[in-house]
Amino acid sequence: MRNFIYDYYGYNIDEIKNASFTYQDYTFLLAATSEDENSMNNLNNLINSLANNFGNDIVYIVKNKYNKYISTTKDDNNICLLTYKNNKININSLIKMHYLYANFFNYSIDLKEIIILWDQRLEYIQNQCLVNLNFDNEAHLILYEYTMYAVGLAINALQYLADIQIDFQRKNYNSTLTHRRIKKMDKFEIFNPFNFIIDHSSRDLAELYKNDLIDFNNLIKICQQYYYTVDEYEYLLARLFYPTFIFDIVEDIATDNTSYDHTNDIYYAIAKQNKQLDKIKEFYQAINKYINIRPIEWLM
Repeated sequence: MRNFIYDYYGYNIDEIKNASFTYQDYTFLLAATSEDENSMNNLNNLINSLANNFGNDIVYIVKNKYNKYISTTKDDNNICLLTYKNNKININSLIKMHYLYANFFNYSIDLKEIIILWDQRLEYIQNQCLVNLNFDNEAHLILYEYTMYAVGLAINALQYLADIQIDFQRKNYNSTLTHRRIKKMDKFEIFNPFNFIIDHSSRDLAELYKNDLIDFNNLIKICQQYYYTVDEYEYLLARLFYPTFIFDIVEDIATDNTSYDHTNDIYYAIAKQNKQLDKIKEFYQAINKYINIRPIEWLM
């Protein structure tokens, strides 16, 4: 690996650990991606746009000695090198990102398409992922039983989205630059170019709240700062309902071709999902006091 770094990037490093190394106050990380060279160039244009607004806070893609973003291909994935400077960021960077890139991409979020995507993932989990669990393993059996409960949460989320269409005749939402997941508030999580996705800001707010990165009061303050309408609060609630912790671990197991033991991850995901239900109740009961959202009897 050290030879690979030297041959492609010219860095003569002493140690590389977990595909990363440090050099002159920067962290470098080898990353696998399905993007090709042309897509990487387009992604780098977005990074340059971010650099104009966030300076040295961003995560850069490093070109190799051959002036390419992609250095090699391994296991059907392209390999590239990312780098960022080691200093902290806070929630204000994420809020700034939402504001700066609001409607930037000339793309609106189609509520019907979101319903289809969520429904497709639910079907994928039920029909293709659960069958790959090892039912001789107690943790896998517990996960299977809990996933049946999580399916009910997902159905609730889908119904709530459908109700938004009926109650508000809402078809589309404005988009901004958001993230696939936000599990921690650090620079790499927020500015990792492979974590970017164009979506409604509630996607990020749900991730922050689910992962205890903001509390309820701060969540509501941000929603008010964004001038959320009643249906946007309901959209956020639907995102909170969708059981990503459980579905993610079920999918991870189904697609893992190694001998890795997922037992600890399973119990962690279940604990997180249980806590998430408490947070959903907190959100619903508090918000329902001053906004007339569609009632959910079992949460009242």
